[in-house]
This record gives sequence, structure tokens and C-alpha cells, in this order.
Amino acid sequence: MSQKHLLEAVDDGGDTLTLLNDNGFFLPNFPDGVRISCVRSVRIRDDDILLCTYPKSGTHWAFEITRELLAGEIVEDNKTKVQAFMERTSDEKFADLPSPRFINTHLLMKHLPDDVRKKKIKVIIVLRNPKDVAVSLYNFLKTIPFVNYKGDWKNFVGPYFQGKFMYGSWIDHVLDWEQVKQDNPDLPVLTLFYEDIQEDQMREMRKICEFLGVERTDDFLSKVCKNTTIAAMRTRKEDDSGIKVFRKGGVGDWKNWFTVAQNEWFDQFYQEKMVDCPLQFKYTL
Repeated sequence: MSQKHLLEAVDDGGDTLTLLNDNGFFLPNFPDGVRISCVRSVRIRDDDILLCTYPKSGTHWAFEITRELLAGEIVEDNKTKVQAFMERTSDEKFADLPSPRFINTHLLMKHLPDDVRKKKIKVIIVLRNPKDVAVSLYNFLKTIPFVNYKGDWKNFVGPYFQGKFMYGSWIDHVLDWEQVKQDNPDLPVLTLFYEDIQEDQMREMRKICEFLGVERTDDFLSKVCKNTTIAAMRTRKEDDSGIKVFRKGGVGDWKNWFTVAQNEWFDQFYQEKMVDCPLQFKYTL
């Protein structure tokens, strides 16, 4: 039986974040959230495509880009990745989505239905450098009413990277998915980097098209680029809830937030934890 209860996570200054503890894994206290056991019971179709990211790694952006590449047409509705977000959508709601379904999650493989692996559905992983992720998540959390966080940046950094807040440690998340790729070499996985998409969106979209087995013209890809800018998505996708999904985008904003001491601490922490990981991240462009 899945056990779920509220948790007041505490930063280094004593400020709290209201989270959901689902059998030891911390989730946002979504008003319409579901248990991990519910996520695991979602029935996976053979042609499902799964987007896997750690929060604030460009999920909304990658979702919109890929959705249009799949559709082969420019989509200007106000739907977001939330309609296909596994942590907030029941199996009954997923059942209404037409195939091929493009679904998304911030969870680990062990939290997902076994058929993700057994049916070898296509998985797209988007990674973003951890310093920009930390800054983006900190600012995002300050806008979410049901998290109710009012802490200072200086008190957020340490416990965040140690995995004390929602979705756990960025490092654990990245290493877990790298291990999944090693253990399941026949699972079709495309790993993209947020910074690479920022650097050359056309190039990265061609990778997505090849992975999905769709052909799209350069003219269409250019139109997707224009339709998926931060400004364009902010206009169409954000509502009046006060939650700021789209902030700056870009690469390197961490330089405006990390002190010298914080940066040195994190670099040492990263080297210790990621010593055997082959992934290379860009922190500036």
C-alpha cells in the first residue's frame, strides 16, 4: 500500500517547503496529484513516446517542440505538457489521448509502469546544467502557492543539491537514468541537452525527427522555432494562477546567483558525485 503524507522540508535558514512524501520520494503537493502507485498502473501503448526530465530542464519547451514535430503542423493552442504529465493525470484521462501519445514525467524509471521497459517505447531525455536548474527551480518554487516557500537563495542551494526537496537530487536523477540506459541497451533513448537546443535548435530538432521517424522540411522547422520561443509560449501557455512557468530561459543565469563560495562548494560536490559519469554539461554559450 502506497503511503503518502505532507512534509515540511526545511532549508538552511529554517524556511519550509510543503511537499508530499510518497513512500520516501518527495513530490510537489499538486492539488490534483496522484500517487506513484497510480502512475505505475497507467497502461502503456506500444507507440507511446515518453519525455523524461528533471524539473526546470526545459520540459515545457521540449514538449512543445516535439509535439509540433510529431503533428507536422504548427500548434497555437493553450494546452501544455500538464495534460500529459504522469504525476497529475490518471489512467482514465490518459486513455482519452489519441495515439501516438506524447507523455512526460519527472519521475525515475522505477516509478514508471513496467511496460515502459517491456514494450521498449521511445524515450526522450532532456538534461540541463545543474546550476541553471537550481536557479530556475528556486525562482519557480517562489511562485507556487501550494509549495509556500519564502526562503532566501543562500539557504536553498545546499539542501537542494543534497536532495532534500521535490524530486530529490538532480545528481541522483541524472545518474539513475544513465544507469537505465546502460542496463537496457535495447531501449530506444534519445538524450538531448537544453544548452544544445539553445545553441542550435534546428540541429537538435533534426535529431528528434530522425529518432521519431518523421520527415519535416527546414521551412517547417523554422516555423517551429518561431512558435516555441519563450515569449511565444509565455503568451499562449501561462494562465493567471501566478505560477511562472517561463522565466528567462537561456544559459548562464547561474552566474548572477551563485556566490564564489557556493560555486566552489558545488564544483567540488559535483566532482565527487559524478566522477564516473561521462556526461559533459555546458554552463555558458
